[in-house]
Amino acid sequence: MSGDVVTVAFPGQAGQVRRLGASATRLRALVLLAPLLFLVICQPFTTPTDPDYWWHVRTGQLIAETGTIPRTDPFSYTAAGQPWVTHEWGTELLFYVVSHALGYAGLVAFFGIVEALTALAVYLMCRRRGLGEPAAAIFMMLAFGMSLTNATVRPQVLTAFLLAVCAWLLTRYRQGERRALWPLPIIFVLWVNLHGGYLIGFGLLGLTILGEIIAARRSRPAAPVVPLVVATAISVLTTLINPHGFQAWTYPFTFLGSANPVLGLITEWQSPNFHDPLFLPFAASLLLAIYLGIGGRPIEPTEIVWVIAFAILGLEGVRNIPLYAVVAVPILGARLQAEFSVLRYSLVSWRRPLLLVAAALAVTFVALSPLLSPTRRAHLQLGVEPNTTGFPVGAVEYLRTHDLRGNLFNEYDWGGYIIDRLYPTRRVFIDSRPDMYGVTVTRDYLTVAQAAPGWRDVLDRYGVSLALVRTGSPIAVMLSSDPDWHVIYRGSEGVLFAAR
Repeated sequence: MSGDVVTVAFPGQAGQVRRLGASATRLRALVLLAPLLFLVICQPFTTPTDPDYWWHVRTGQLIAETGTIPRTDPFSYTAAGQPWVTHEWGTELLFYVVSHALGYAGLVAFFGIVEALTALAVYLMCRRRGLGEPAAAIFMMLAFGMSLTNATVRPQVLTAFLLAVCAWLLTRYRQGERRALWPLPIIFVLWVNLHGGYLIGFGLLGLTILGEIIAARRSRPAAPVVPLVVATAISVLTTLINPHGFQAWTYPFTFLGSANPVLGLITEWQSPNFHDPLFLPFAASLLLAIYLGIGGRPIEPTEIVWVIAFAILGLEGVRNIPLYAVVAVPILGARLQAEFSVLRYSLVSWRRPLLLVAAALAVTFVALSPLLSPTRRAHLQLGVEPNTTGFPVGAVEYLRTHDLRGNLFNEYDWGGYIIDRLYPTRRVFIDSRPDMYGVTVTRDYLTVAQAAPGWRDVLDRYGVSLALVRTGSPIAVMLSSDPDWHVIYRGSEGVLFAAR
C-alpha cells in the first residue's frame, strides 16, 4: 500500500468532515491575506501629509465647537462670505474627532483599515467570479497598486471604499441574491454626507440598469431591472437627508468642465502620465481589457459598460484610477481565468500549509522593504501630530508669535496648513479648495505666483503686505530684488516677505 492517508466518514460524520475542510480552507486563506492586508494598512503611514488635511480637520473642529456647519467661507479674505457647500462635512468631523482622541497616527490607522476593507471587497468580488484564493489575492494587490495615488488620509478613500461595497452588492444581486440591494439606501445616505463622489455610485447603478436591459433584449441572462430601479430611486431620496438639501446634488457638477485654471496645475486632476512607473499597473490593466475585449469571449453587457465607463474616468483624471480599480479589476480577473484554468486553483488542494506561511512572509518582507528607505522614513506618520515635512513650519510660527499687520499672500498648497495653525487670527489668500475661489481669485493667484505681468497690481488690489512663498519660486526671486519688499524670515521651505 502507498503511504496515503484515507479518511473514512461514517454516517453523521460527513458534515463534520466538510466543516473541518472549510475551516482549514478559511485558515489558509487568512494566512494568505493577513500579510497583504497588513501591508495595505501600513501604506498610509509612509505617505506625506495631504495638503487638504489641514483645512479639513480645522473645518471639523469648527463644526464640533460651534455645533453648526459653515455655509460661507470662514478661512480666506479673498472669498470671505462666499457660499460654501461643505459636502465633506461628515468626513471633516471624523478627521477632528478621531485625531483629537487618538492622534494623527490613529487617524492614519483608521484610513489604513478602510483601504484594507476596500482591498478585501475586491478580493471577495474576485472569489465570487470564480478565481481561486491565490489569484484573487494577486488581483486584489493589483487593484491596490493602482490605488497608491490615493492611499493617504483624504475623503476620496471613503468614496473608493463605498464604491467597492456597491460593486460587491451589485455583483451578488446579478448572481441571484435579491436581498443584496437592501443596504444601498443606507450606504448612500452615509455617502452623501461624507464626500461628493456619491454620484459615482449612482453612475454605477445606472450602468448596471443599462447593461441588464441590453442583456435582456439580446436574450442573454439578465437580473431583474425593476428592483434595481426601485433601489436606485429610494437611494436618490435618501441622499436628500443632508444639511445642504438639493445643493448636495448640484455641487459635484461644478467640477465638470470646470474653467478654474488651478485644476490644470493639480496632478490628480490630470490624465495619467504613463512614463511614471506608478501608472504602469493601470496601463497593464487597460491592455488586458483590450485583449479580453477583442478575443471573442462572451462578456456580459453590464461588465462591458462598467469597464469602459470607469476606464474613461481613469484616463480623464488620476484621482479616478482607484475607482476604476475596484470596479474593473475583478471583471478582468474573471475573464482571464476563463482562459487560464490555473487562476481557478484553490487552497483546498494545498498540502503544505507551512510553505504557504513562508511564501506569505516572504511577500510581506519584500513589499515592506521599500518602506524602510530614507525617503519613506522622512514621511513616517507615527506621532500625535501629522508629519510637517514640506510645510513652512518656522515661517508660520513666526507669523503666530509676531504682531504683523496686513493681508498675507501664500502658496496654494500651504493655505490649509496656515488655516489650521493661524485661524481665526489670520486668513489666507487661497488654499486647496478650487471650488471656493472661482476663476478671478485663482487667476490673480497664478499671476502673482508666476510673477507674471501685473503681479504688483494684484497685491495692491488685495491689500497684501506679507507674502509667504517657496524659496526660489518666480515670485520669491522678484520680491527679493524689489526695493519695496524685504525678507523678515527665511526657512528651509519658504521665505516670508513684508512690504516696507
